[in-house]
Amino acid sequence: MFIDMVIFQMIFLTFMGERLRRTAVFVQSQQHLNEAFGFANALILLTSSWMVVLAIRAARTGSGKNTRRYLGLAWLLGLAFCVNKLAEYYHTITSGITPASNPFYSYYFFITFIHFMHVIAGMMFIAYFRSVARASAATKRYVTGLENVGLFWHFVDVLWIFIFPLLYLVGRVA
Repeated sequence: MFIDMVIFQMIFLTFMGERLRRTAVFVQSQQHLNEAFGFANALILLTSSWMVVLAIRAARTGSGKNTRRYLGLAWLLGLAFCVNKLAEYYHTITSGITPASNPFYSYYFFITFIHFMHVIAGMMFIAYFRSVARASAATKRYVTGLENVGLFWHFVDVLWIFIFPLLYLVGRVA
């Protein structure tokens, strides 16, 4: 996860450097993004992180049923994020905007797709821990593993908290 943080930091710094060089292109391009998609995804991920916290709390008390319930909700919210992101991609591409349109959109698609892949990975971890929750929820090994999944999921959430303003909002106030 530390390597992911360093890589995303480098991507964000490169993005900001390019934005400084081509401010007009970046500001104009940002105006074509629909911030409602980004805001909805922020709410979805924040809520899913809350569900993971509740799942960890349930696992610590040995409640496999509640652990499964909360992990199921977190997974469904991850799916909602994916559906919303795919709808946004569809809307953006059908309006004629592609990664080849200009440097801003290259970064937009690159950054959001890499984040999307992290969401998919987190959903796979959540699905696995949900599948074994009933039998394992009370064990220290399970709880420790679930806490690590929670850290990864919160990292994905925090990434979006940086991505959302960086891509959707900064140019609107510039």
